[in-house]
Amino acid sequence: CLVTVGAALQDLRGTGRFVNSRMGSVYIVKPKMHGPREVALTCSIFGRAEEFFGLRRNTIKMGIMDEERRTSANLRECIRAAAERVFFINTGFLDRTGDEIHTCMLAGPVVQKADMKKQKWIKAYEDANVDIGLFSGFQGKGQIGKGMWAKPDSMKAMLEAKIAEPMAGASTAWVPSPSAAALHSIHYHRVDVTTRQMQLAMRPPAKVESLLEPPLLQELPDKQAIEHELRENAQSILGY
Repeated sequence: CLVTVGAALQDLRGTGRFVNSRMGSVYIVKPKMHGPREVALTCSIFGRAEEFFGLRRNTIKMGIMDEERRTSANLRECIRAAAERVFFINTGFLDRTGDEIHTCMLAGPVVQKADMKKQKWIKAYEDANVDIGLFSGFQGKGQIGKGMWAKPDSMKAMLEAKIAEPMAGASTAWVPSPSAAALHSIHYHRVDVTTRQMQLAMRPPAKVESLLEPPLLQELPDKQAIEHELRENAQSILGY
C-alpha cells in the first residue's frame, strides 16, 4: 500500500505528464480478503497510509476482489465495511474455485475442472456478485467486473465468448494484454450495459444456499482421468 501510494503521489500533485485520476484518488484493487473483517482491516490500513502521506481521508479507493467463499457469502457486508472507499467489485473463476476446493476438500474430492462451471455454486456466485453490486448502487458509479480470460493466444475465442460478461451485467473485465483489451472493448459497443443491468435488477436474487453447495464428486473417476487432471492442472498453475 505504501509503495503504491508513494508511486501515485506525482499524479496527485500534478507533476506527471498525464493525469490518472480526475478526482485526485488512488485506486487499489485488493485481492484475497476473507470476509468483511479483513475488508475493514484494509480500510484501516489505507487510512493509516493517508495519514502517513498527509492525504485527505478516503483518497485511496478500494476494489474488492470477490475471490473467497467467506467474501462471496457476505459480499453486501464487505461493501458496507468499505462504503466510503469501494469503487469496484469483481469475480474471478480460478482464484474463487481454488478457495471453494480449499473450503470443502475434507468433505471429499471435487468435480473435475472441466465440470466446475456447471456446478450450482459458480452460477450463484457470478449472479450474486452482480445482484449485490446493483443493489448497492454501483450502476453508473462503480464498476462490476468479471474474471480474466486465461488464454492469451486465443483471441478469436475470447471475442466470441467474452461478450457473455456484459450480458451478465459486467461493466468491466480482466484481459491478458492491451490487444485483448481493444478487442474486448467491442463487446461494450454491442451491449448496452446500463440497460442490461436494469433488466437484471428485476430478477430474483441468487440464493446463498446454492452458493454454499459444495462441488463434490458423485463417483470417483478412473486412474487415467485422475492422472490427466493432475497434469492439466499442474500446467495451469505454471502458466498462471
